Amino acid sequence: MRALRPRFARFIVGGAANTAATHGLFVVLSWSIPPSLAYSIAYLSGIVLAYVINTTFVFRTRASIRTAARFPAVYVVSYLVGLSLIVLLTEAGMTPWLAMLGVIAVNVPLTFVMVRYVLKGPNSLALATCRKPFSKG
Repeated sequence: MRALRPRFARFIVGGAANTAATHGLFVVLSWSIPPSLAYSIAYLSGIVLAYVINTTFVFRTRASIRTAARFPAVYVVSYLVGLSLIVLLTEAGMTPWLAMLGVIAVNVPLTFVMVRYVLKGPNSLALATCRKPFSKG
């Protein structure tokens, strides 16, 4: 479990850097193109940047065609989960800004687990491993 803490911290730092970079890109692009197109370009650029950050900085794995092809699915799932939660929570009467905090609270760890699965494989989901077999004596 302790091994997850540094990775999760790097995930948060990498995500913050990605958010800042893609927000900056959106702002610059929106000066000359429609905001919807600027958002789309920035969002897609963010997925590419997230892949680079997660392979090199967060999980320190080799990039591959296989993981690069599967990586965008993480953000499709994350988007759909977030959208569902926003609709559910706001229709239940929660204010949108508070609902968004709920989305973040769910999506950040969910995205971390999904990215780890895509980049490190199914065995990465085990939270603890046995270092030494139990023995009497």
